[in-house]
Amino acid sequence: MKRKAKRIVPPIDKPLRNHHKIAIINDDGFGTSVPPTLASIEIYFDQKGLLDNASDFYNEHELRDWKSVFGQPIINWKVCAAEWIYNYRQEVKHRFRMSPFYSESF
Repeated sequence: MKRKAKRIVPPIDKPLRNHHKIAIINDDGFGTSVPPTLASIEIYFDQKGLLDNASDFYNEHELRDWKSVFGQPIINWKVCAAEWIYNYRQEVKHRFRMSPFYSESF
């Protein structure tokens, strides 16, 4: 004989949870506080060895109102910064390869 699942009616007096919380003012260091402060971006870029580029990243995203290329709001700025750093390093490598001083033979 198959057992039937009991249906449980949730109590009405409990408030519903809000699952979509985004920290607006809390600068917790996890990257979820958008927009971040310039100081926290400088700390992150200093850890990655690109302190000089922190203001470029900040200004670029301030112009976009902290939205992605597709117009969606940025949820975690550290993910966006990591992608920005990766693209910057790839561009530097590409520029070096295109320079007359680059040679594949060592």
